Amino acid sequence: MAGFTVITTMKNEGAFLLEWVAHHKALGFDNLLICTNDCADPTDRIALRLQEMGLARHHATKVWAATSIQRSALKQARHYAEVQQADWLYVCDADEFLCVKTGDGSARALVAAAGPAAEVIAVPWRIFGANGQAGYHDLPVTQQFQRASPLTPPRRTRGIYAKSLFRSLEHLHRIGIHRPVARPDLGRPLRTEMPGGAPVPDNLNRMSALWQFGVAQVNHYALRSRDSFLVKRDRGRVNHANDVMEIDYWDRFDRSVTPCHAIRRYDAAVAGWRTSLLADAALEGLHHKAVAWHRNKIAELKARPDYAALVAATDERLTRCDFSAS
Repeated sequence: MAGFTVITTMKNEGAFLLEWVAHHKALGFDNLLICTNDCADPTDRIALRLQEMGLARHHATKVWAATSIQRSALKQARHYAEVQQADWLYVCDADEFLCVKTGDGSARALVAAAGPAAEVIAVPWRIFGANGQAGYHDLPVTQQFQRASPLTPPRRTRGIYAKSLFRSLEHLHRIGIHRPVARPDLGRPLRTEMPGGAPVPDNLNRMSALWQFGVAQVNHYALRSRDSFLVKRDRGRVNHANDVMEIDYWDRFDRSVTPCHAIRRYDAAVAGWRTSLLADAALEGLHHKAVAWHRNKIAELKARPDYAALVAATDERLTRCDFSAS
């Protein structure tokens, strides 16, 4: 079972799951391993239905107290053939969409653009903000939010967090969230490149890549709309589980500076996959249940007194948004 495998960790992401699956199938990933935990919405049931259809593998994560939810999932993922036998592996979240700008836009095109000895391709995050949108809509995320962080980094900034496509498990000690960790007995670092083949500088944070988006980027929709952000906050983080997402998190990720339409190259293929997925009556029903759950959760959270300050603060920021001149 060689090929390309993507591993993800999800909780209460059912309203967005089918778009994510359609996108990664359009990228040419052969295997999708969807790890879920403690879902209140139909995320796990959607993943199980995808498994029945032969389109994904579902894993129910056993959360170990000694580590985070995400790290628990990645350690357990190593037991699956889709991971053990893969030629290339990739780890991303439900709000991250790989966008390859070279060749045919596939994950294989990204590998083809790398050097022959590359073991890790570190693809930089391109952060996409809320685009001034308060309400949730059951529409593709990649089409709703089309403004991102600028092409040039802020002053004195060289790197940004990356997500990595990497070769097999052979030389790995651990599958990392941002980059894999080499076996201690390997005696050298993994050969890590930027998309296109340039080396990642040794003095850059090992979880980062250079602020360069010419060959590929990972579109990171950390907020989506304000209302969906409230649901994300309620769910909590999968890695830094004790950190509560407050207005400073919103300010960090509301990067709606520059229009970016690079991901439009996948629209036709993603639409085809999404139509095919929704043609399955079971998946369609689960998707609608997930959307209803998401909307009900938004209404519940907006009515809670402990969310009032966050709602007010985000409302104040949204009223400032004016993209009419760009």
